[in-house]
Amino acid sequence: MSIDGGAGRRPYLSVDLGLAALAVALAALTTIVVTSSSVLSATVNDRFDVAIITAATLISGSVAALDWARGRVAHDPAALLRSSAFAVLALLNGLTLVVGIVGADSVLGGTIENPGQLPIIAGVVARAVAAALLVAAGWVSLSRGVPSLRPGLVLLAPATAVLAVMLIAALMQEALPRLVPQEMLDAIAADPAALMAGGTAPVLAAIQSIIGIGFLAAAVLAHRLFRRSGRAADALLAAGLLVAAFSQVHSAIHPGSYSGLVTIGDLLRLIFYGLLLIGVVAESRDDLADLRAATMEVRRLAEAEFAAVALEERARLAREIHDGLAQDLWYAKLKQSRLAQIAGFEGETKQLNEEMGDAIDSALSEARNAVAAMRQGAESGPLLDILTRHVDDFGDRFAIRAELTSRGPAPEIGPRAQAELLRIVQEALTNVRKHADATVVRVEVVTDGDLRLTVSDNGRGFRPEGGSAGFGLESMRQRAGVIGGHLSVTSEPQNGTRVELTLPNARREGTNAE
Repeated sequence: MSIDGGAGRRPYLSVDLGLAALAVALAALTTIVVTSSSVLSATVNDRFDVAIITAATLISGSVAALDWARGRVAHDPAALLRSSAFAVLALLNGLTLVVGIVGADSVLGGTIENPGQLPIIAGVVARAVAAALLVAAGWVSLSRGVPSLRPGLVLLAPATAVLAVMLIAALMQEALPRLVPQEMLDAIAADPAALMAGGTAPVLAAIQSIIGIGFLAAAVLAHRLFRRSGRAADALLAAGLLVAAFSQVHSAIHPGSYSGLVTIGDLLRLIFYGLLLIGVVAESRDDLADLRAATMEVRRLAEAEFAAVALEERARLAREIHDGLAQDLWYAKLKQSRLAQIAGFEGETKQLNEEMGDAIDSALSEARNAVAAMRQGAESGPLLDILTRHVDDFGDRFAIRAELTSRGPAPEIGPRAQAELLRIVQEALTNVRKHADATVVRVEVVTDGDLRLTVSDNGRGFRPEGGSAGFGLESMRQRAGVIGGHLSVTSEPQNGTRVELTLPNARREGTNAE
């Protein structure tokens, strides 16, 4: 997707405006939550809380796996770092889900009735590491010359470190730092929907703000990457990280790390994971589009290579016939003429000598025609220019009035299609010279989406249903079929012949014309 010109800038402008509108909406929501006492900032709903954590675990784990696979296959260090970040988030969400299911949350201070420091510290550590990894991924995406990373180490090392911190913290709960004062925890137990009073937990607020700034920085880097790549997945990642940044602000306002407690921060995280899921779908679509484009490019290059080899071979054969067979026939013609002068043939021997001379002349003419056809078939350039040279040369050499007309835009077909089309025209003109006894031949090229090429003459014609093999019609039909075209022949005795080739979608590069 190009950003040059007005049409190219519009998609980027739409994304920019969408992100700006999202930031304004999130800021307005945060302001309303802080200033309005009528807004419910939290609620107790066990099923909804489990559903949010389950969805977060599944999505973050899936995104981590997909990014890790992408990083390994494409040797993309940014994808590996993103996979590590989402693996850390999947670890946090998965442990929270498991602890709640097995009922260990009461022991670890994870219930509303007995809220403790461990759930808050675990969330802070995991999200801080994830934010740092996402910032690193964004920086790597926009940088050059970044060294390769070991996929397994990048995936497992941060998650293992976070898990170790969580286990150590679980073993020494009494010695954990008090990010939230005990009186605030008691207030949460008494009224889960109550907001933390300003200045109640300055350390937690500062830490959550720093993590929020980290997610915001990652969002900016993802947006810059989108401006470079134009991929929808990068724009959705930027939007999701922006939502994650504001979710950290809401976590400072009301820590929702306890079982059954659903806060606005939790809802924002659910939106974040939803945007990630949409981004995965968009990225898969973009990857499929890139794969199709790469496949078409490979096909185009293969066709071009095939055509180049075929043209080179034709040029080689033309040189060999000119330098070998044609010269030998010319030498035989000279010797035959010299022999007739010396021997003074009479009667039947004279007739046989003349027939032999005619046969040599015919063979020499065929050799010259073959050389000319091969050389013309080996030409490259615009189709109409090559056809013009071929038709003019045909008329000059055989004293037949030959005309070329064209209507519509210049045909745009691949090298393989062009080579086969020229051979069909050469075969049709050869049939006119050999069999039609015509005085006029017309070649017409019409391009109106499809390419229609017609070779018509005013010769004696024939009955197509007779299936005369000498006319080479089957060969022309096979050539037309190779490039996805259709060949039809219309002729009547004493009323000329019309050969028409139709090539669908000739204006579309990479279609049947290839």
